[in-house]
Amino acid sequence: MLTLPREPEWHGVAHLVLSGLAARLDLTVEALEDWQLALCELFGRQHDDEAVRIVFRAAPETLETHFGPVDSQLLAELEREDDGVGLRRVLSTLTDSVRVESKDGDNWIVLRKAIVHPDGAH
Repeated sequence: MLTLPREPEWHGVAHLVLSGLAARLDLTVEALEDWQLALCELFGRQHDDEAVRIVFRAAPETLETHFGPVDSQLLAELEREDDGVGLRRVLSTLTDSVRVESKDGDNWIVLRKAIVHPDGAH
């Protein structure tokens, strides 16, 4: 688990960890960029001043990111019905699934995406 202050100067640390994980998993550049954009969206929309925790879980076929705890404003933005480019639509474009999970009374956003290697194999 990675715990970071919410301030933008710390976001690079999450990207560095994600880049190392991507290299280890032999992810495509496009997959890495999708994950980085998804994290940027979550960091940029979190309104609470508390530290953010990020958990990366890798399996042979999938990469999962748990981001939280998230504040009520971010949850409302995620659940809002929007014909435009809302948060759920952005995250759904960048990942295969987006869900909210409750852990110890806190809400977390869980993103999941299949791992596609540069040779096209899953």
